[in-house]
Amino acid sequence: MTLRLSLEKLLYDRERLRRELEARLPRESVVRATSDYHSRKPPRPCGFTVHSAVGCSFACTYCYLPDMGVSYASARPYGLKGDEMVLALLSNPYFLPGRLGPPIAIGSIGEPFADSGTTQKTLEYLAAFSRYLGNPTQFSTKAALGGDIARHLAGLKLPLSPLVTVVTLKRSTALEPGAPSPEARLEAIRRLREHGLNPILFLRPLIPGVNTDELDDLLSEARRHGAVGVVVGGFRATASNLLRLARAGVDLSEVKRRLPRQPAPGEQVPLELHDLKQEVVRLARERGLTPFLSACCANNFTAFLHDALRAPCPGLDFIDGKFCTRCPVDCPNLRTEVDPEEVSRMVRRFAGESGSVEVDDRWLVIRGVKRRKLNPVHKYLLEVGYRRRVVLK
Repeated sequence: MTLRLSLEKLLYDRERLRRELEARLPRESVVRATSDYHSRKPPRPCGFTVHSAVGCSFACTYCYLPDMGVSYASARPYGLKGDEMVLALLSNPYFLPGRLGPPIAIGSIGEPFADSGTTQKTLEYLAAFSRYLGNPTQFSTKAALGGDIARHLAGLKLPLSPLVTVVTLKRSTALEPGAPSPEARLEAIRRLREHGLNPILFLRPLIPGVNTDELDDLLSEARRHGAVGVVVGGFRATASNLLRLARAGVDLSEVKRRLPRQPAPGEQVPLELHDLKQEVVRLARERGLTPFLSACCANNFTAFLHDALRAPCPGLDFIDGKFCTRCPVDCPNLRTEVDPEEVSRMVRRFAGESGSVEVDDRWLVIRGVKRRKLNPVHKYLLEVGYRRRVVLK
């Protein structure tokens, strides 16, 4: 059965849910939610980053949080309550609720399970997302998640994508001095899988010459412990993390060889690692893991495993093919139905003027509408809502 997509319905659901929460919550909660950063920040490539925790106490030597002004000595729970975070998202003009809305990602500027306070906040947010939203939701962690947490997560009615970071088996003392051991995190993968979730190894950062000799062992151990896939990510060099790595006795000769330039203070310089990432993709397939070059794709994949709904990735990686690894969702070959008249109505609603709209399997070609009339919010809503790239002519 062909999946039918409707941006009108998603916008209607957003307004309905927003009004419902505004009517239910105290006035001070509404003000706090609608003035919060989450109510206005644009999405990232991985979706809507939600901060249940700010900071981390694991003090990994490769971390770039200090360069962002975020503590890597301690973590604190975010200030919004669960229902307030939902309202903040529903107030964000980019956001769309539901299984076919954009993904949510937790863990970008803090460890969501660093301690009891951050864990409680993370579980509170996930429960609220399960109650109201249903968007594919992902978290990334280095915590040694116990059976009680795994059981709690498995009980949520939410397409949930657990990413568990393990980047080394041999050098954790130098690279991750404050984090739980790699073995403890592999056991967390096992617990999540035993409770019916689909954990994915988060192999990030990939640091050339530092952990790249462990790739086969890392993937094999992750598979043995129940991981269903692996997200491979690069390394962003900063002046401070290079200094910390050097002080820890890490050989950075290969990193320096690939470094395009020395980072300025506070600057993050990504390394070109295409060859190494492709090697991980190859090895992962040999070990029975589904490989991903994008966390968004992994989130979409685990949502498919959760409910068997085969929906194209909202990040649209399958269109340009740069990050698409042809996972079992098979986005490049999916066909979805879109009502061209609805698309025309949406364009008129956003731009305030009519134009002609051509709809095919991958593109929305809009003619006769001034570019300034369709702002980045409108373009994002059209692309996510219809899973097609917008082209203005």
